[in-house]
Amino acid sequence: MPNAGGLTDREAAIDAMIRFVCALDEADPELSASSLTEDAVMDLTPFKKIGMDYSAVEGRDSIVQRLMDAVGKPLDTTHCATNIRCTVTGDTAELTSCVMAQHFRAGQGPSPEYQDYYLFGNQYKASIVREGELWRMRHFSITPAWVQGNPAVMKVT
Repeated sequence: MPNAGGLTDREAAIDAMIRFVCALDEADPELSASSLTEDAVMDLTPFKKIGMDYSAVEGRDSIVQRLMDAVGKPLDTTHCATNIRCTVTGDTAELTSCVMAQHFRAGQGPSPEYQDYYLFGNQYKASIVREGELWRMRHFSITPAWVQGNPAVMKVT
């Protein structure tokens, strides 16, 4: 089955995760929604190990709203995905990736005068499925491996 943009199945599955992180940097709820199944589950419970009491979020609309309110709209971010491993079996894929996520308060990211930031080194694990011409994440977890900087940057008022 052809994928959007002529991508291989593996590339198209990886693109689901790339759309997800780019949507955060661009504060783009439509791009975020395109990366998720309607019944998606985002597990953020591993953030407890760094003192952030997050829970799992269920459903595409709830995930998109949560992410846009907490990260996409109020913060300047850059998410860089690397070490991507993706195995495709038919219409499903399993993916892992390291994602470095830099966070600044809104308007402060582009300026070198602001050095108040919070940087995450996260591990993503995702189950991805083909839905028509797009691959979308159905279940994924984000686990911080390390952090650096000021955690207060993440507190949106």
